[in-house]
Amino acid sequence: MIVLPIISCIILLLLAFIHVYWAFGGKKGIIAVIPQDNHNQRQFTPGKWITLLVAGCLFCACLILGIQSSLIPLIKQPKLVSILSFFCFLVFGLRAIGDFNYVGLFKKIRKTSFSKMDTIAYTPLCLFLSFTFIYVFMTK
Repeated sequence: MIVLPIISCIILLLLAFIHVYWAFGGKKGIIAVIPQDNHNQRQFTPGKWITLLVAGCLFCACLILGIQSSLIPLIKQPKLVSILSFFCFLVFGLRAIGDFNYVGLFKKIRKTSFSKMDTIAYTPLCLFLSFTFIYVFMTK
């Protein structure tokens, strides 16, 4: 079942590159990726360095998944990779559950452009990634 980690690594790399694009001034798709309140006001405005940090974390998650699933071959997988793989499972799983207001399965705000995209794309994607990390963690 190597297909799941391959698909997930590709997704994580694409997301990392999109965040780099946004960090350096890209505007495409930016409207629907930041949580909004009922008046369509953004809840925060991420800066360049925070956006690059997110890109770096996504890239690291890709590396962790690649190593844990043996897509990136190492002679011996360090225990740290397994721990980080479980941590990624938790992070993506908690993101899918959400903050009970603006993001995740149990959000209250549901009529903004972000919340609609969160429902149809972001939360299911986080569930998929969380599942992939726990699957690879459990099979190694």
